[in-house]
Amino acid sequence: MKQLSTEDKELENRMAELEEKINYVILQINTLQHKVSDSNPELKQMMGLQRILTTSLQVTKVPFSVISQTLGLKDKLVEKFPNLKYDDISKSILAALERKGQLNISQLTEQVRKERGSASRRIVRKRVDKMVEDGIIQEIDSGYGRQIEIVPLEEEEV
Repeated sequence: MKQLSTEDKELENRMAELEEKINYVILQINTLQHKVSDSNPELKQMMGLQRILTTSLQVTKVPFSVISQTLGLKDKLVEKFPNLKYDDISKSILAALERKGQLNISQLTEQVRKERGSASRRIVRKRVDKMVEDGIIQEIDSGYGRQIEIVPLEEEEV
């Protein structure tokens, strides 16, 4: 069973720390908001700015959650497929399937393009075929064409 590299563990720990800090800042801002009186016009204006800041921080948190989920998927894949070696396009394919669930090749190509900036449908199809062959993802017939999804990673029973 292959373990996470030191670099991956450090990244995971750092992301958890950043998410904790963002949560702490949001909590502090909300506490300040409750202490501020709405009767003072200057304070009212500051409250508006505070709401903008809080919303911005909450939006900033989203990528950390996505990356954490992707790292969790990577852990499971590395455990199930210890000799797995994949390139950036394959990583983007897996990340898109993790986020969106089932996708067809066109939808998957669009998601990979959003993440990487470029990807041809032919190359995405080639990577999908290789990962299907390796048992990492699977194609299913959805009635409207072929959909691709990550092979369910069974939880180990304790």
